[in-house]
Amino acid sequence: MFTRKITIEKNSLLIAYKLLHDLLLLMLVSFAGFLVIEGLLPGLLTSKISFSKIVIGIIIILASIVYLGKNFNITYQQAKIHTSKMLSGLVLFSFLLIGNSMLKFNFWENLVITLATLLILFLFYELIFSSKNK
Repeated sequence: MFTRKITIEKNSLLIAYKLLHDLLLLMLVSFAGFLVIEGLLPGLLTSKISFSKIVIGIIIILASIVYLGKNFNITYQQAKIHTSKMLSGLVLFSFLLIGNSMLKFNFWENLVITLATLLILFLFYELIFSSKNK
């Protein structure tokens, strides 16, 4: 009786690599949606599924993509980051979401905490994405 060694073809691993990229995009979009829903209606999703399970799933998918990418010697050029026109809308949405999460505070405390949080996020943004030629 002959036993055959089970091998996975290179093409099937490449297909798995591409499918993992699509799955990663879906997981990140769903995670962002879950965060928005949880910010608007606290406890709606966390009572059913914890965010740690989603984050662990994203980390496993990323590790698989990195592993398969190194096996295939897949490299990417470093992306140039441009500021988006959506930044002001995202800041307004973040302001409202942070303010909504602190409704137990009075108006002025809520306003100060929200503005301080947005200022810190803006400073992180400038620190990370500012050009070094300035």
